[in-house]
This record gives sequence, C-alpha cells and structure tokens, in this order.
Amino acid sequence: MLNRWKIAVTLIALVIGSTWLLNRLGENDKGKGEIIRHDPDYFMENFSTTTMEEDGSMKNRLSADYMAHYPENDTTELSRPYLEVFRNNKQPLMIIADKGWVTSDNEVILLTGAVKLWQNEPEGGRKMEIMTTDVRILPEQEYAETDMPATFINRQSTITGTGVRAYFKEERVKLLNNVQTIIEPESTD
Repeated sequence: MLNRWKIAVTLIALVIGSTWLLNRLGENDKGKGEIIRHDPDYFMENFSTTTMEEDGSMKNRLSADYMAHYPENDTTELSRPYLEVFRNNKQPLMIIADKGWVTSDNEVILLTGAVKLWQNEPEGGRKMEIMTTDVRILPEQEYAETDMPATFINRQSTITGTGVRAYFKEERVKLLNNVQTIIEPESTD
C-alpha cells in the first residue's frame, strides 16, 4: 500500500512539474511566431505640409512625390522630398533628396541618396549650394549634418571635403575633413 502512495505522489509531482514546464516554455515562445508587418496605414502622392511660427509666418514647408506613414513606429517615409526652411528677412533654404524618413515626433529628418541644399540671392542668382548624400536634419535647431563627401559652391569658390555641419540660423557651413578649395578669379568685365 505504501508503494501505491509513493507511485501516486510521484505521478502527481510529475504532472504538476510537466504542466509548469510547458507553461514556462509557452511563455517564452509568445511573440516569436508573430510577424511584425511594415504596411503603411495611409499614404499620399504629391503632398505638401507647412509648419508655421507662433506669429503666423511660415517656418518650413515639406513636399514629396510620395509619402507613407507606418503605425508600428509612427514614422513617415518620403520619395523625392523637398524641404524649404524659411527665416526672417533671409532667402529660404531649399533642400531636395532622393528619399527621406521622418521620426515620429518630427524632430529628425533623414535624407538619403543624392541630397542638394541651396540658397538663392534676393535678385535670383545662386548664393550657395551643397551637394552630398545622407543628411540628417534637425528642423527645430535649424541644423543639418552629414559624414559623407560633399561639395560646397558659392560665388567665389568651390570647396570639397568629407563631413558637413550646417547651421542655418548663423548661415555657417563647416566642412570637417580632407578640405580642398578652388578660388575663382574675379572677372574683369
């Protein structure tokens, strides 16, 4: 009789232990079989959005050939984005790229592929132009940067280098490494 109780207690312990082990294994597998989809919840073609200052003046305008919003991380992907940054009493900065990505809080814009940033003179000529790839823009700080090779062109010179830091408010551009400058002679017309 004592052997029967030992066998019964052992079997009950095995059932409890097996149930506990199966539950633990099932908890570890939760989420592994789920596939996270990367499908947009909405998209637009040929869209434009404008951000305003508190006084009602334009701050910036973002346009793109195609925009798709992804709900799982609340980000936005752009095809052929075009950004205009407006500043008081200054010509706007224009930035165009092959592709773009905007964070959920709109604090960071990543531009990939060929990127071109330029500013025109008030009378219409080009004041300066930067050509590079893969740029990160912080719109609120009016700042852009890249670690890629870049070419900076203004009326008097062409400067090439690797890495750029652009401070829009101060109209200051800093090339970081391997900088080479070609200064154009003044025309004697």
